[in-house]
Amino acid sequence: MMEQICTALASEFSGRLHYKDSDSSFTIWDQKQLETTYVCRVQPESASEVSRILQVLVGSWCRFAVKCGGHSRFPDDSVSLGGVTIDLGLINDTVVSDDRKTARVGGGSLSRQIFANLDPYGLAYVGGRVGQVGIGGFTLGGGSSVLAAKYGWALDNVLEYEHCSHNQVVLPNATIVTASENTHADLYYALRGGGNNFGIVTSFNISVFPQGPLYTGSRTFGDNQTGLVLKEAEKIFATQDYEDTAIGLEYRYTYTQQNGWSISTTQRYAEPVLYPQVFDTLNSIPALGSLAGGISSLANSTSAEAPLGVTRNVFATLTHYPSIELGNKGLGILKELVEGRNLTRLNPQLITYSIPAAVMKLSKANNELVNLFSLSWTDSSMDDAAYSLAEDFIANFQKLAKSLNVFHPFIYINYANKGQDVFASYGNDNHKRLTEVQKALDPRGVFTSFGLWTGFFKVR
Repeated sequence: MMEQICTALASEFSGRLHYKDSDSSFTIWDQKQLETTYVCRVQPESASEVSRILQVLVGSWCRFAVKCGGHSRFPDDSVSLGGVTIDLGLINDTVVSDDRKTARVGGGSLSRQIFANLDPYGLAYVGGRVGQVGIGGFTLGGGSSVLAAKYGWALDNVLEYEHCSHNQVVLPNATIVTASENTHADLYYALRGGGNNFGIVTSFNISVFPQGPLYTGSRTFGDNQTGLVLKEAEKIFATQDYEDTAIGLEYRYTYTQQNGWSISTTQRYAEPVLYPQVFDTLNSIPALGSLAGGISSLANSTSAEAPLGVTRNVFATLTHYPSIELGNKGLGILKELVEGRNLTRLNPQLITYSIPAAVMKLSKANNELVNLFSLSWTDSSMDDAAYSLAEDFIANFQKLAKSLNVFHPFIYINYANKGQDVFASYGNDNHKRLTEVQKALDPRGVFTSFGLWTGFFKVR
């Protein structure tokens, strides 16, 4: 039946329907997804075409998945296992409003494309740290950005999720609607962190703002300096919230063949100030290499195109309140697990940054830290070891955070691992409301774990 469905779609989307066995130009970030055997891939150019594709697939009860940037980690997230992959990559336009305060952005756009399109206007938006991340999954998951301290997360900067000619959402029944605070308000609420449970967003009407060149710098320290780096990072996170929202900082603890275990920082300042003073004390700590930094636009800093489909990846995440003790002991747990299992070739790294006050709808407290634990490898025989390491580290890290009374229940969906209960972490009331909205919009369960698009994290 799948071949017949693809044949039917090919008759309507000639030249934009590709069969897996002849789709050599297709690539995607994660090697596991690249290996996923879909039957065909179709490339719509508009919301109406997405609607038509859904009519065909739902009418035949045919499995599918939707790819925007494709920066996810498992089959069926962005590439359908045994079904049809709907690739939104051709829906990538950016149209700036006359007053230069908003922009309509195609739902298949990548962060780097949007930054590049806004750059000639001297504008920016709350976009991804990595240029190859798509606006779809990034924004529907919340959207943590280097500009979050000043503007909040991406979900705080979406005005509408499209209507008939702008900002569209294609619902599970293939109808096209606008979602805003005033129109389909329940859907608008649900799309603010609800992931891929409610429809296919083909356009976002987003806030844009003036943004000139900004500073980005990096520095790598030996493992023996980790305690000092954590101490200074915590001070900078507090300054970011209460004194200067131009500040951005993240640190990553990682193992490389060159340096062994080390801790590095990425320092950002949303003004054209070379080597901002706020980082002086941090940068006075003896480092493995000299300070690298410069002034550049967001368009330039996100323009790099890393090779796709080369590595297999897994993420896991934990949120907690600031605690140097947790930081030091947590990194010790990571070292013990990795070295005890001889898994340094999985390229483990733990990336940490602050959820700033601008995003504090999350809780009444300030300065929670979100952690991304990531592994990347190339040998499929290491898959089980990688999954086990990710699960065990987060479990032990969480246990430690709870024992120190600094655990925060929030699970950032875009960093979460399979098995992490994302929607429960939103609180009982939010979880219940998301479930009710999903049932109302999708009574047949097309976008559920028992439906047609089963990948990523499901409300039900």
